Amino acid sequence: MEIKVRNVCPVAVNKLDRLAKEKGSSRQAFLKEQLETLSIVEEEAKREQAIDDLYDRTMEAMEECSDAMTNLNRMFHKITGEDEE
Repeated sequence: MEIKVRNVCPVAVNKLDRLAKEKGSSRQAFLKEQLETLSIVEEEAKREQAIDDLYDRTMEAMEECSDAMTNLNRMFHKITGEDEE
């Protein structure tokens, strides 16, 4: 698919040309890559947030499990009369 952009500031075009040259590509190839990257940025940010949320929930669940195991261990030692180590 073709996209045309008009009335771009010459300073910006020069900067884009420099960036493309630094990457060893043409302006067209550079802009194509940038546009394709831009098109997925929001989706990637959502995925990263979902991973962060999952990590937080997992850590909370692990802390709750640890607390429950500690309480069960204390109860076991009370019931059996053994000293806690």
